[in-house]
Amino acid sequence: MSKQNPLTYLFVFLSILNAFGIIYPEIIDKNYVTFLPFPTLILLYLSSVKKVNVLYIISLISTFLGIVFFHAESYFKPSLIFYGIGVCLYVIISLKTAVISMKSIFTATIPCLIVYLVPLFYYSDAVPVKIFNYIMFYVFFIGLFFFISTLMYINQRSTKNLWLLSSGIVFVISTILNGYILFDTYLVIIRVAIVFTFLFMHYAMYRYVTAK
Repeated sequence: MSKQNPLTYLFVFLSILNAFGIIYPEIIDKNYVTFLPFPTLILLYLSSVKKVNVLYIISLISTFLGIVFFHAESYFKPSLIFYGIGVCLYVIISLKTAVISMKSIFTATIPCLIVYLVPLFYYSDAVPVKIFNYIMFYVFFIGLFFFISTLMYINQRSTKNLWLLSSGIVFVISTILNGYILFDTYLVIIRVAIVFTFLFMHYAMYRYVTAK
């Protein structure tokens, strides 16, 4: 058994534990389990490669700091900045191996704009002015990442790029769900979906980075 397999199982277990922490908060203290999956993902990555991608490590650390600040009172703005930096680095990592034609850009632009702009317009009035720019900073890089991942899969349909596309798609879904729960309603099922989409999109990016 390869040494990264136990860490994969641990990551999945911690993801499920996070979801159960939402459903059964009286049994599982989510204040603790929330912070465990990302250090596990970092260890999983380090055990999976011989040569470390420094940008990827920084992106994971930045996202983890986003999680920490997100769960601290009055630190929502720094959280969005760290989240945005993490996604920005995902974009840079993807572009370093991108093979993109002009035709695919025109093909992907309209559907990507629809996916990106419709939720943006829907939630724009509900976003408080004081955090609007921070949210736009984060959402911009998510939209860009989704666009790049779509273009890369259109131009080169490989298993590796499918993981990248999956990460981009789930990023968008997770962001829409986050907007829904922050500005519209507070359903437990939506919160569980956010946990799984957030963790899966980063796991999918891990699979892309480690794929041959």
